[in-house]
Amino acid sequence: MIAIGSDVHKGRCLMAMLPAEGKLKVLEPIECTREAWRKRLAELPPGSEIALEVSTSGYFVMSVLEEAGWRQRSHWVHTAGIDSLRKHKSDRLDTRSLTQKLAVAHLEPLPEAWFPPAAIRELRLLARQRCWVAVLRAQVKNRVRSLLEMHGLRVKQSPFSGAGRAWVEAQELPEAVHECLRQMMRTYDFLKAERETAEASLIDYASRFPEVARLETVPGIGHILAAVIWSEIGDFSRFASADALVNYTGLVPSLYESGEVSVSGPITRQGPRWLRWALITAANAVTVSKSPLARRYHRLRRRKLPNVAKTALATSLARCIYGVLKHGEDYQEERWGRKTGDEMES
Repeated sequence: MIAIGSDVHKGRCLMAMLPAEGKLKVLEPIECTREAWRKRLAELPPGSEIALEVSTSGYFVMSVLEEAGWRQRSHWVHTAGIDSLRKHKSDRLDTRSLTQKLAVAHLEPLPEAWFPPAAIRELRLLARQRCWVAVLRAQVKNRVRSLLEMHGLRVKQSPFSGAGRAWVEAQELPEAVHECLRQMMRTYDFLKAERETAEASLIDYASRFPEVARLETVPGIGHILAAVIWSEIGDFSRFASADALVNYTGLVPSLYESGEVSVSGPITRQGPRWLRWALITAANAVTVSKSPLARRYHRLRRRKLPNVAKTALATSLARCIYGVLKHGEDYQEERWGRKTGDEMES
């Protein structure tokens, strides 16, 4: 096997090659473009395997490798922290190190990340786009309320409704403030329309995945959250147990152990941020329902802070999601809801 490692950056890509029997050689750098990568792949020896460092720049390179038929010979590798104790760090050294690690992967497996297939990539892109548009819309709403409060005005109704906008226009404010408010209102209207468009596109694309429909049966999860959760989970076979899925969400407490000392800290936050957001949002919706999961939340609130109780409820939802996806069935309260709550309470 010929091992090839590449350190991918926005401007250029550095590459090194190590034959099965030979000396490691650093290849000529190439521009980080699709055309340059296609040309370089055509020049590489057949049967080679390539390792890329996980990065935003490497994301499109993995898709190029997939299109060129290299998917089974490509490795998307977590390298952060592996060589953190080195006194010298350069792209050239990183490339050589990555190549050498790939060459001995049969002895020590690489810390690979999962690269989603094209269908999941598109669903994930649409889901995150809808979330980002909603975030921008919320920021505009907060900006409008902040401007009003800065000038001593408290609106008892929504300033974005017809009556609310008329009330805002009737206030005696400096012309510069009125101009800013009008601009924010126009931005709000634009983002509102874009959110509806993004949501329609997401729902239409998500209808191709039966897993999304099953997730909608879980308490607190609607069509948007179901699409976000499934797009972030992707290949369910990656998780051997419910604990593995919960760990992937980053909602588990961090742990420090040394000798007889064991300290539990805040959640790890290791994993997709939008998956954590979706689970916490679902947990917020569940707290006002009458399900066993909601009753568990209120029991936890007797001795824990609200955010801690909601995080625990979100992990329970993750376990319910694991059961639904594993068995390929709709959510059943008697099967997963009560059982999960009882297990977590004990």
